Amino acid sequence: MITENHITVQKTARFYTLGELNQNTKHVWMVIHGFRLSAQSFLTEFQPLANDSTFFIAPEALNRFYIDKQGTEVGATWMTREDRLNEIKDYINYLDTLYLNLGLNNYKGNITALGFSQGASTVTRWLNATQNRVDRAIVYGGEVAPELLPLSETSGLRKTYNYFICGKRDKFITAERLSMAQEAYKALNFTEIFFEGGHEINTASLKSLIAQ
Repeated sequence: MITENHITVQKTARFYTLGELNQNTKHVWMVIHGFRLSAQSFLTEFQPLANDSTFFIAPEALNRFYIDKQGTEVGATWMTREDRLNEIKDYINYLDTLYLNLGLNNYKGNITALGFSQGASTVTRWLNATQNRVDRAIVYGGEVAPELLPLSETSGLRKTYNYFICGKRDKFITAERLSMAQEAYKALNFTEIFFEGGHEINTASLKSLIAQ
């Protein structure tokens, strides 16, 4: 008889940073990449927004794979449907550990968590569960993890200022899907920002938030 079993093991996680975390830092942004991306390539999208008072952190998902037939390009994914609940538990623990490792529990400035595409579901699951302070949540070109709705009374997403950002030509978010999401997300009190573009990070849509 074949029986499924689990053990907890140590794993080395990789993350990238842009800027410095020091006494001049006013804003910390944790940016969560989407499916098939790497943390390094994703973080390059935020370079136009870099300044002396903002520190960016881009954690990389724990699961990597080749994204081309030649095996030259590597991407990462936060989870698949296989052993889903354990993968969610692992990345929530990973993001909490990274938060504490960087000393953000002692940081007094503004903390923003942004999730793009698959990273949007990832970041909302983390914010829903974490006890660590995050001031703003940005769901960018993705969706709130559906199992979180309706929000519980203890959800961390009730404590954050929430933003939904989407390209008007995002092929993954149709008008029908957007309408359904807007209805479902009422409890999150999203501030909505739309830009002319597709499934991509549009830095102009974030400039006003960087300055806050």
